This record gives sequence, structure tokens and C-alpha cells, in this order.
Amino acid sequence: MSDDGAGVGALPEYEVGQHFPQRPDLDEEEEQELREEYGRVRAYFKLRPERHRDLQRWLNQARIGTTYDIYLTNSVKYAAAAVGIGLLVGLALAWYLVSAGVLATVSSPVRGTGGVFEFFAANKVVFGAGAVALVVSLLSGVGVFLARYYYPSVVVGQRRQSIDFMLPHAITYMYALSYGGMNLVEVIERLSESEDAYGEVASEFEMVERDVGLFGNDLITALGNARNLTPSENFERFLDDLVSVLDAGGDVTVFFESQAEEYYQAAKDEQEDFLETLSIFSEVFIAAFIATPLFLIVILMVISVLGGSAIAQMAVLIYIGFPLGMGGFLFLVHVLSEAYVFPTTTLDTEIDSLGGNVDEDALVDDERFGAYEEQRTRLGYRSFLEDPLAAVRQNPFLSLTGTVPLALAYLAVVVVSGAGTPTLQAFTTTPVATTSRLVVYPLLLVGVPLSFFYELRRGRELVISRRFPDTLNILASANNMGIPFTDALGMVSRWSTGALADELRRLRNDIEWHHDMNNALLAFGNRLRIPDLSRSVKLIADGSRSTGDLSRILNIAADSTRDRFRLERDRRRAMSSYIAVVVIGFLVYLLVIYLLTTSYLAPIADFAEQTPADARGLPISFANVPVNTYRMLFFHSVLIQGIGSGLLAGKLSDNTVMSGLKYAISLVAVALVAFAFI
Repeated sequence: MSDDGAGVGALPEYEVGQHFPQRPDLDEEEEQELREEYGRVRAYFKLRPERHRDLQRWLNQARIGTTYDIYLTNSVKYAAAAVGIGLLVGLALAWYLVSAGVLATVSSPVRGTGGVFEFFAANKVVFGAGAVALVVSLLSGVGVFLARYYYPSVVVGQRRQSIDFMLPHAITYMYALSYGGMNLVEVIERLSESEDAYGEVASEFEMVERDVGLFGNDLITALGNARNLTPSENFERFLDDLVSVLDAGGDVTVFFESQAEEYYQAAKDEQEDFLETLSIFSEVFIAAFIATPLFLIVILMVISVLGGSAIAQMAVLIYIGFPLGMGGFLFLVHVLSEAYVFPTTTLDTEIDSLGGNVDEDALVDDERFGAYEEQRTRLGYRSFLEDPLAAVRQNPFLSLTGTVPLALAYLAVVVVSGAGTPTLQAFTTTPVATTSRLVVYPLLLVGVPLSFFYELRRGRELVISRRFPDTLNILASANNMGIPFTDALGMVSRWSTGALADELRRLRNDIEWHHDMNNALLAFGNRLRIPDLSRSVKLIADGSRSTGDLSRILNIAADSTRDRFRLERDRRRAMSSYIAVVVIGFLVYLLVIYLLTTSYLAPIADFAEQTPADARGLPISFANVPVNTYRMLFFHSVLIQGIGSGLLAGKLSDNTVMSGLKYAISLVAVALVAFAFI
């Protein structure tokens, strides 16, 4: 199969002129009628379609159901509203600048002699205020219009990434259904209904299904229309190859099998490129947030010793520069990594609150239903009392409902008892003790339980992900030997331990009690709360409907899950060295700050106390160095560095900031121990 889509049945390149209105050939009278019908603004855009072809393509690819002229007309309205709001904000800002006397100190930009120049110079405050209001107003309007204009392109980029990421899994799903005997139209219909699992890829095939079912086009034409409109080059190439196979009368099942392997290899190569990018980012982090801050801190210290004032600059660097810089860096890594994260998946089931396909309204008048509800409520309370932390293990953020009030109560006790005073003097006099009691300990009270329960859930997910492919292979082998699926589930659950065994037993009971394998599997996938495994479960559920060869479907799902688990494992292994680089970088920063504090600030403080009063006016005077303030700034900078470095390490290792909490807590603890000996 050709990579560029050439060959028999290959579709022509996207021709904008065939799908986009051309400039109308109207005379002056017809243009006037157009303005009267649509208004001057919309008519202006309708008369100039060639300028906005890219915008219309973005609107189509982003699935924004409107035409370019309507969209631009609304954008002009929003921009006009922004101009009005910006004018009010600009007037308020101008009034503040006038009141503060800032504009009075600005020299007039208009220079010269004569009445006009003197008039501008005499009224420079008025003209300056007007200029400020006008600039703010215009920037607001232009900014809103440009944001609206390019917003569809941002959506298109996000859809492109989502399609490329989910395409290998969608092809595997199509392979499983096609192997079960479904024809291609049925496979496309089923995939188009699976947006809960395959996201934007399902949306793309939904257009194909609608083109065939609603508009009556043949499948080749529908695939060609989808190919011409998709924002993804990978999906475009896949449809080209699929059309070639259909045109040549090839076997689509074999095609799907080969394409699944091909796109898995493409995903592996893409991940390697992405990991190289992350490695560069880790090195940039060391240079930008370890080496550069240390260099600036040393320079500012020298300036302070020479009699200059560097406290304000260092405070801005530590309290504004560090948080904003690290936050922006984390956000940039997050944006780059977003395309490689499975979105949260909730499979659509027909199971109601009773656990089956039961009409609850029909049971309202049944006295047994009331007794059942009371019994279920008592069992719920009993389960909660037996294991009150079960909900917290499932959702670690629930721990905040207990730890945040506890941290606030701790702060109140510390402040009331006088153990910590939230004043600048207290922070500068005893920076380590005051900061620890008022800031660090409350944060640890909140962060440690949250990190603990998150890592518990993360460990559960890793164990299940590692065991799941082998479990599916065992089930496939048992089914191939003639053992019924429910009996095989019971057999595997008896041999296994842990959360997966419990869920398998629950799945077996669900199938035996409700005799609905499809919904039982979908509910099982939702309980796992692991997006990748949920998609594999959906593949099994839908594939089992199309074939009696369940063992082959199980093997397909097992291979797909194992390949994805290997990709995640390779990522963690590759990034482990760069995590070490980030952590070592923090330790270097801590060591330098520690040496500055003990070997530089401490001797300066001792020397300042011994310096005669008549020597304190010398060009180099240690008496004017605010040692306590620098100690506070140094300690706070180490804490901020520890939190930022820890969160980045988690983002690099597991592609989630939450995983970095454990690193952040550990680095902050190391900083506390180090400064405890100062």
C-alpha cells in the first residue's frame, strides 16, 4: 500500500474551488440588493470569499456548523463590544495614571515651536489619557477579532492530534468487528456510534455513515468526502488506502490487520520523537531555572555587598519569576503531551441503578421493591463503615474534604497560640521555623494524603494494566478449548488475586445473573476506570456480538492492550534518566544556596556585628547587608524550586502533574532537613 495514497482508486487532492463559493459576478445594483438583504458587514464578507477560504476550511474541519460570512459577522459584533468595554477599561486606567501623576512626567512626543505644538505640550496629560484609552480599546477589539478568527484553527489542531492518537485503536476495533463477519458499512456504523471510546475518529466516521444513510451516497464517495474534509493527514492516508482496497476488491479484514500493525509502529516512532523533545525540555529547565537563577542570585548578592539595593529584584525573581516561569514551563509540557494522553472514557450501557435492564417505574407499587431498597441502603451504610476510605481510594481528591479543614484548624491553632506569627518581621527573623509552621506543614497536611491515595490508585491501575493482557490470553485459550466464557472467568478469578480478580468475579456474577454479556462487559470497563482498558473491553463486547469465535477477539484485544502497555513502559524507562537530571539539578541548587547561607551570609552577619561604627560608611559595608531577609529569600526559593522540580518530574515520568506530588513532597522535605542545620 502506498504511503502517499497513490495507486488504483486514489482520490484527487483537495480542491478548494469545488467545495467553496467563488466570488459572485454581480453588478452594482445586485451588490446593493445583497447589502440590503444581509446587511453591509455580512455582504462585505460574502463579496470576498477568496480571502477567507482557510477560515471556511477550518470551520468545516472543526465541525463548527456555520459559514464564514456569518462567523465573521458575529466576530465583528463581539469585537465592537470588546471595543466598548476596552474603552471603559482604558478610561479607568487613564484616570489612575493621571491621579498617580504618571502622565504629568511624560514628555510630549510632539516637539516644535508654534501654537499647535505649545497646545499639545500644555495639554499633554489630556492627550496622553486619550491615547491610553484609545490604545486599550483598539487592542481589545483587535484581540477579540483575531482570537475569534483563529479559534477554529486551534480546534482543528486539537482534533488532528486526537484523531492521530486514537486512529490505531480505532483500526484495531474495526479489525475485530470485520474479523467477526461484519461488512464494512456495518463496521463503520458501529464505530460511528462509539464516540464514548474513540472520540474524534468516531466523529469522522459518523460523517461517512450519515453521508451513506441520510444523503444516499455510495461508500466510495462518502469515504472520499471524509478524506477531503479531515484535518488529519494520517486519517487521510488511511482512507486513501481503504478506497484503494475497495476499488481493487481486496480483503478489508486483512487490510485492517496490516494497518493496525503499521499505525502501531508509527505511534511508537512518534513517541520516540516526543521523548527526545521532552529530553530537550528537561535540559532547558536546568539551564533556565537552576543555572540562571543561581547566577542572578550571586550577582544580586554582590550588588548588595557593594552598597546597592537588590532585595526588591531578588524578591521579584523568587516570588514572581519562579512561579510564573515554572508554571508556564509546565503548561507548555502539558500542551505538548496532551496528544499522548487517553481521554477519560465512560462507556454507554443500558444498565440502570438496579444493575440490569429493569423498569424501576413498574416496581414502585411492589411491596418487595421497598424492602429491597431498604436492604440496599443498609448494605451501603455497612459497606461505608467497614471501609470508609474506599471512596477516597477511588477518587483521591475526596481527601481534600478532610485535610483542608484540618490544615486550616492547624493554622488557627498556630496563630492563636503564638507559635507562628504571619508577619514580615517573623518571617525574616526566623524564616525556617515561621515558614515551616505557617506554609510548609499545612501544605504537607493537604498534599501527603492526596499523593498517598493517588499513588495507591495509580499502583492499582499499573497492576491491572500489566496483568490484563495475560488474563485475556488465558480467557482466549480457555474459550478455544470449549470452556464457556463465564466458567473461564470464574477459573481465572480463583487463580488470581488483587483488584483484577475481584472485578473478574463481579463480571462473572453480572453475566450469570442478568444474562447480558455485552452490558456486563461495558459496566466492567467503567469500573476499571482505566481508559485504555475500557476501550479494549468495548472491543470485546462489540466483537463478541459479531462472531462466535470469542477467543480470537480476546486475543486481538490482548495484543492491542499489551502494545499500549509497552509504549507506556518504554516512556517511563526512557524518562527515568531525565527525572534524575531534574532532581539532581534541584539538589545542586539546594547545595549552592546552603553554601551561600552558611559560608557567606553567616560570616557577613558576624563581621557586621564586629565592625566599628565609624567604618560603616565605607564603600563596602557588611553592616548594610540585610542578612535575615536574604536567609528568608534563599529558603523560600529552595521551597519553590522543590515544588516546581517535583511537579515537572511527575509530568515527565507519567504525563501527569499529580504523579509529581510525591517528588515535590520529597524535595521539600530534603530542603527542610538541610535548613534545619543552619
